[in-house]
Amino acid sequence: MPNSFFPGSPTLRTPGSPTIQTRQSSIVEMLSSPPPIEHLELSSVDNSLSSPGSPGSQSITLGQQLQHHSGSHSSLSRNPSMSSSNSTYLGGTAVEWQHIQLGELVEQNKLITINSKISVEKAFETLVRNNLTSVPVEEYEHDPNCLTFDYTDLNSYLLLVLNKLKPESLLQINYEPKEEIPELIKRAQRGDQVPVSFVIRLTNKNPFIKLREQDTLSTVVEILGTGVHRIAITRDSQLTGILSQRRLVKFLWENARRFPSMEPLLNSSIQALNIGSSNVISIYGDQLLIEALVKMHDLMISSLAVVDRNNQLLGNISVTDVKLVSKSSKSDLLYKSCLHFISVILNSRGLENGKDSFPIFHVTTSSSLARTMAKLVATQSHRLWIVKPDTQSSISSASSGQAPPLESKSMSPSPSSISIHQQPSPVSEFGESRSMGRLVGVLSLTDILSLFAKTLGKEHVEPSIARKQRRRSSSSASSRTTSSLEMFRKSVSDPADR
Repeated sequence: MPNSFFPGSPTLRTPGSPTIQTRQSSIVEMLSSPPPIEHLELSSVDNSLSSPGSPGSQSITLGQQLQHHSGSHSSLSRNPSMSSSNSTYLGGTAVEWQHIQLGELVEQNKLITINSKISVEKAFETLVRNNLTSVPVEEYEHDPNCLTFDYTDLNSYLLLVLNKLKPESLLQINYEPKEEIPELIKRAQRGDQVPVSFVIRLTNKNPFIKLREQDTLSTVVEILGTGVHRIAITRDSQLTGILSQRRLVKFLWENARRFPSMEPLLNSSIQALNIGSSNVISIYGDQLLIEALVKMHDLMISSLAVVDRNNQLLGNISVTDVKLVSKSSKSDLLYKSCLHFISVILNSRGLENGKDSFPIFHVTTSSSLARTMAKLVATQSHRLWIVKPDTQSSISSASSGQAPPLESKSMSPSPSSISIHQQPSPVSEFGESRSMGRLVGVLSLTDILSLFAKTLGKEHVEPSIARKQRRRSSSSASSRTTSSLEMFRKSVSDPADR
């Protein structure tokens, strides 16, 4: 491995030594209702879902979210903000969520892009500096057919440096000129700089679908509900913003009280809504971190559940966590266990975000959609793991299949973190088991957006379509032709994607 994985890369905060402390899950309960309208400034709502990487944007900490949610446990139907006179969005016009235009979610002049010729190190710096998960890569200024660079690409680059990519996958790289590919691979493995335009072609991607600012969220959930991670927003064929799955779910959650039609969904349980999948991809806690990174690359997924040999959930590893091993001084983590890395992740989050930062990445089948969306927003996660608790005391007191109302506080305490220094199932200082339960399923942002699409009659929207397309076709990995809505709908109607 080269002396520096990223020459000149930004200094990232490293894990500290304090033991991870379990927090009382009453905090989690406070996150289970949408914020009251009076705590949401319309301008801040608009900014929070603007073009990614706005210099003025700030990351909302869990403590800030608690301030938003404090005292907001009354049910949606009882909250006066749900009256028709107050169910407005912008401009004083009553509107349901599906009719909101994309232009309302774009903050002008805040879009950050990078040139395809810059090094992958500089591209990574852009992600870190602006707290982004992806950034458009342009061949030229105002390039309408750009690809994106994200942490999945960063993971692939790391594996290329370590010579962990399969030779057959390297033969499929659709990069021009092709004669430069062998030299670029050698440069990467020597630790020399390579252009980001090469790195973004190491993994298959869905075409970057572009929509106009006047298109609506009804169209967006049709696309993102298939597993496409983000879409481009344009005006006069020029890129003005990016809307990701995570940003859209955050918007729907923070504005839920403005949309009365969402109440039945939010109050329903995961089981009643029949969302999520039992087909879970996981890795054992005693396996090496490098094995987890290879598995995510090969299967084209962005995170893995970490379990013990009894399939008890221990934690989560995501491609975004690869930034913690981006310098050679931390490369030893690659050859330590996944369980050890989980403790590193938790300590690092605590240092970066303060004592209010802790993972809440699991739910049960009786958890409400409201509780699930709250956890996804609070943890900035793309998916939550569905567990079957070990004891009935850790399950909601609500009847099976139906979640309690949003104002309910009947959820029993459940652990929010684990420590590598402790056994998987000891009793914590609060008298609760640290065992999160047996892993039985997974629920993602895609599942939720697919559900919202189906409430609009879009029954053809299935969560697995985009992943199947990525796995089937290698040409999408380097195509600069931004897909149109018509092309997307044609591809969805293909029986091979069903």
